[in-house]
Amino acid sequence: MVRMNSHSSKIAIYTDGSCLNNPGRGGYGAIIRQMNTKGALGDEIVLRGGEAVTTNNRMEMKAILEAVKWCNNNVKDEIVDIYSDSSYVLNSITQGWKKKANIELWAELDAELGKIMKAGIKINWNWVKGHAGNEINERVDKIAVEESYKQKETDVKPIKGENGKGKYNCKKCGKNVNGVLSFMPDSKMIRVDCSNCGNYIMFAEKTNENLKLALERILISKAQLEKIIEIKKNRGENLTEANIKKIKLLKKDEADGFIASEQTLF
Repeated sequence: MVRMNSHSSKIAIYTDGSCLNNPGRGGYGAIIRQMNTKGALGDEIVLRGGEAVTTNNRMEMKAILEAVKWCNNNVKDEIVDIYSDSSYVLNSITQGWKKKANIELWAELDAELGKIMKAGIKINWNWVKGHAGNEINERVDKIAVEESYKQKETDVKPIKGENGKGKYNCKKCGKNVNGVLSFMPDSKMIRVDCSNCGNYIMFAEKTNENLKLALERILISKAQLEKIIEIKKNRGENLTEANIKKIKLLKKDEADGFIASEQTLF
């Protein structure tokens, strides 16, 4: 259940995201404050992380996503107050604003919020004005900025290979590889995946060369994703988070083919 501005919880989570240059190096943070049985402030937990090339909205979302994941792993039958200074993210969650970018993050967040409801956790979504003297908001903003600066600039710059394509360093497998560039139709961003292990590496700069390569591999759109999920649910399939992740790996033409083949059955 999601609610707006009701303050009766024993757990308060302040979240924030930061991005240098936007897009650029980014970081996120979450401060989790728990009250003990006597009503006094108990343990405080800090979540933090970042991405080499990202956007501010993406980091705001990432902070909330990690906070919700923490709740799913550590909370049951509780009321949780989550605070953010991002009107965009909060209104997208509570008011149903149209989601045009970061579709894969929204899908992951929606899945986590589904778990929240099943666990009996109630979330109160609270907007807090940024840089307005709120002590905890200022602290979490500092964490997000610190994480932004931790991201190495060298990680976000392609190294030109002999074939003219960019070479990228994959932190998962540790190899410098020719990244697989894909075009994300909803956000219009260029995604780079490792050609060795398939891990997401970064978002690429929108140069003419990168765009040309990415347009050879257009990924599934949000509308296609929703249509395929609808088809599979109508079949009676039980879609897990892993199933949805596999669907999101489809290319646009593959998604079109699947949808077309299903429609011919009716």
